Amino acid sequence: MKGFSIKENKDQQIDKIEMAFSCVVLLLLWQIIALKIDNDIYLPTINQVLYSMKEIIFSSRFYLDVIFSISRCLFSFFTAIVAALTLGIISYINRFIRNFLKPITVITQSIPTMIVIVLSLIWFDKDNAPFIVGFAMVFPILYESILDSILSIDKGILEMANLYKIGLNNKVLKIYVPSIKFRIISILGSTFSLALKVVIAGEVYGQPKYGMGTQIQLEKMNFNTPGIFAWIFIVVIISFLLEYCQKPLLRRGFIWKR
Repeated sequence: MKGFSIKENKDQQIDKIEMAFSCVVLLLLWQIIALKIDNDIYLPTINQVLYSMKEIIFSSRFYLDVIFSISRCLFSFFTAIVAALTLGIISYINRFIRNFLKPITVITQSIPTMIVIVLSLIWFDKDNAPFIVGFAMVFPILYESILDSILSIDKGILEMANLYKIGLNNKVLKIYVPSIKFRIISILGSTFSLALKVVIAGEVYGQPKYGMGTQIQLEKMNFNTPGIFAWIFIVVIISFLLEYCQKPLLRRGFIWKR
């Protein structure tokens, strides 16, 4: 067992080294191609992007843009979780509700994000449109996952619980909640990243007063490609930090499996 653990740690270290090497190679290629083109409108150099990042971070409105974007993302994400959890439980209890919602979730998942953004801007104001887009993209994924987690519970376990006359509260806490929790936590990182991306996309087209997407669109209008790349790096860093903050929650959620 100890030997397996050592081998696993060694494999993880090798993976990190190889990924770091890949990043270095990509950065070198980027710099070489940018210097060869010598036109920052098409492809800026790394130094130009870093300089733009410095200007953006030290600007007076940077933190407001970041806070508003993350707030919209968090609000849409947690609203989607609450709605998905509520409707998922109702759909499990009531087959009619389950069948009624099925076409809605399928259509929502099939519609391109751009169409959802355009419709949101038509139906709602520019400040609420990014939130609606985030909710519309994340809700079907969470709803289907929650409903599937309940429906996939082993029928034998439920029959055994009924046989031993286990109370409803204990069945919910010991059978249903762990199944739902496991499924939600397993897709938490990917769905939250999706919510952040579509919210920023909604801001790019909606142009609210504050938001990272608003600034990206402004950089595009000014043909400031280094600024666009700088914002891309900022979004990637924020996504990485948010994912890192989720790791303790993931470990806590999966502790029952150890």
